[in-house]
Amino acid sequence: MKTVSIYTCHHKPSAFLDSSVIKPIHVGKANSFNVICCDGDDTGDNISYKNPFYCELTAHYWVWKNAIPTDYVGFMHYRRHFNFSDDQQKPEDNWGMVNCNEINQEYQEEFGLNEKQILKLLENVDLIVPCKWSVKSAGSKNNYHHYKVSEHLHIKDYQSAIDVLLRQHPEYYSAVKSFNTAADGYYTNMYVMNKPLFDEYSTWLFGILDELEDEIAFENYSAQEKRVIGHISERLFNIFIIFKLSSENLRIKEVQRTFIKNETFNGKLGPYFTERNVPIVICSDDNYAMSLGALVNSIVKNASTNHNYDIVVLDNGLSQRNKARVKNLVANASNINVRYFDVNAFKEIKDAYIRPPFTAATYSRLFIPKLFRDFSKVLFIDTDTVVESDLAELIETPLGDNLVAAVQDIVMEGFVKFGNVAQSDAGVQSAEEYLKTRLEMADTDKYFQGGIIVFNIAQMNKENIFEKLMAALKGQSYWFLDQDIMNKIFYNRVHFLSLEWNVYHGNGHTDIFYPNLKFSTYMRFLNARRNPKMIHFAGENKPWNTDKVDFYDNFIKNIHGTPWEKEVYDRLIGIQTSGQSTETALQPILFQTKIKNRLMPHVNRFAPRGSKRRTVIAKCYYKFRRVVLG
Repeated sequence: MKTVSIYTCHHKPSAFLDSSVIKPIHVGKANSFNVICCDGDDTGDNISYKNPFYCELTAHYWVWKNAIPTDYVGFMHYRRHFNFSDDQQKPEDNWGMVNCNEINQEYQEEFGLNEKQILKLLENVDLIVPCKWSVKSAGSKNNYHHYKVSEHLHIKDYQSAIDVLLRQHPEYYSAVKSFNTAADGYYTNMYVMNKPLFDEYSTWLFGILDELEDEIAFENYSAQEKRVIGHISERLFNIFIIFKLSSENLRIKEVQRTFIKNETFNGKLGPYFTERNVPIVICSDDNYAMSLGALVNSIVKNASTNHNYDIVVLDNGLSQRNKARVKNLVANASNINVRYFDVNAFKEIKDAYIRPPFTAATYSRLFIPKLFRDFSKVLFIDTDTVVESDLAELIETPLGDNLVAAVQDIVMEGFVKFGNVAQSDAGVQSAEEYLKTRLEMADTDKYFQGGIIVFNIAQMNKENIFEKLMAALKGQSYWFLDQDIMNKIFYNRVHFLSLEWNVYHGNGHTDIFYPNLKFSTYMRFLNARRNPKMIHFAGENKPWNTDKVDFYDNFIKNIHGTPWEKEVYDRLIGIQTSGQSTETALQPILFQTKIKNRLMPHVNRFAPRGSKRRTVIAKCYYKFRRVVLG
């Protein structure tokens, strides 16, 4: 039985095909800190760093030099595939593509994207190519004219490639002329060919491109214009095929191409370390880069040599510079690794409800059961934290059939006690009413805080929890967004950790809110602050903006020695030299809050906490504030 390997080229998280003979490859991996859940083109003999110029040819080169040989080798794109089915009469658009909505099981079955059907089409065939596409569909006269008039392309570059080709292989003159004057060709660098032909083509192609690099220069080219080598190679492929057809009996078969309109993601991450793996997930953007640095540094300082720490940062716009900085924090630790994954791969969050100060990325926690489905447990921790203990201790927590381990949210306990008002698609409700009706939590003390969570992935897989999370997310709004969704779905399935694992810094107002909690809760709060295992800088007053918050020193000791140390001090000094002391750098009290504080003593006498009268007044107040004050 013949063997075949067809590589799909991916540059970002996207949907993979199921067949084992269709293999995804991350092109340009050498230029990216991010992982996309498949192997890259950056190992062994490679030109991965040339991807901005060579496009999918970096995958071609890697396969040629490194891949396990098979009888046939081919290439497709992450959203362009061959139609390997027996039906080659599918309706096409102006660009010769069969348009399809998304990659799913039905799509793969319809277009024969499986080993059996692929091998069937390869019987007595040396080469599979796309059906020829006419450049006249784009208003061009012929292939040469099409390159000349195409946006982002410069004809002098293509002419240089022809000159190099004819210097090396003058016998190709007729093939060059034939292609350039023809009105159609095989475009998109997609094909499946037998291994001897692939090796011959690769030697020929990269021999030309090596010399071409000495002939062309990018004169203030844009990123699109710099993709010139990839565009030129499409033309060289056609010239090579024309020559081969003229000189030998090449058995060739044309098939249709498909185009996927809606991008989705179905990949998964695996453990970085093969044993004693402690997976830690953090979500961050560039605004929180220095906080991420302090957190990772604190993880490193408290790590044990008995464990391996697999840190995955869900990336929401971190710069390459800051990614490199974080990676460098663990460079000397052989048992700690940092990976990045683009959180925007989760398309479902784009339509999710958000409100300030949250962003759509906050919903990334809901996708942990899907992305990490090959793990047993995964630990999530908020970016605006530092740890004072070894996180491996948490991953070893016995969970039984509980879905998560987390810390009780004592702030929510206060919201319930004080009659705070929640706002969601259920309308304006008291916090207690909201938890009991909207989140279906009979016992409101079982609400947990999402700053640190151990996910029981193995149990979630058994119960298909991810689908339940998505159902709760779709088309609905919640007070505390994804944290509320998790509390709703995980209710009564939570192993509660001690408060030491999620100690609030107090947001600059420690002595105002917490003493009013139940006395037993306040005592637990004070006790946890004596020896915190994790410190959570929740709220608007962060230690990189003011030194007047609790646990400021814990943050500073972890930012010390990192590339952000000077930036933190510059920020604090800048606040002071601007005439604003770090004491007043705490967020100012809003006008409506001042009014509220004046009225509260009278409200407390007229409508005690927990009374129906109190609830009615609170609802009226929040409606007034939303309409009048904004």
